[in-house]
Amino acid sequence: MILPTRRNGNAEFLDDLIARSCATKGGHLWINPSQWTLYVSWGRTISGYDLDAMKARVLAVGGAVIDVRHADPGQVLHLAFSGPMIAVGEDPRFILCDALSYESLEIIAARYRSAGADIHNIRDPQEAGDATLSLPA
Repeated sequence: MILPTRRNGNAEFLDDLIARSCATKGGHLWINPSQWTLYVSWGRTISGYDLDAMKARVLAVGGAVIDVRHADPGQVLHLAFSGPMIAVGEDPRFILCDALSYESLEIIAARYRSAGADIHNIRDPQEAGDATLSLPA
């Protein structure tokens, strides 16, 4: 026996998380070739596999999106492993080394943009008036 799914309940839950992500400093949707991850708040994420549908859903409400599917894979891996990470729901901060530190969404998105990622609804740091990292060199 196949049980019916509660599509409306799931859609409302997802829409609520997207709204929270949009309201959170640094909240964004990350899309790689195999899955998406929605960063809702500090330490709170949700992931899934319907990439284009989720991207359209987040873009429809003006949410921030970093889509690395068409970026240079070597550069994406280098950026991901060398850090810093995106500060979601908190201020940028330096912890031991760049890889364990947190930086603003705009700064990190600019790095992925230069690697060929599709960036939506995230200002370039120069537009935001910040051309440098806020972390120590």
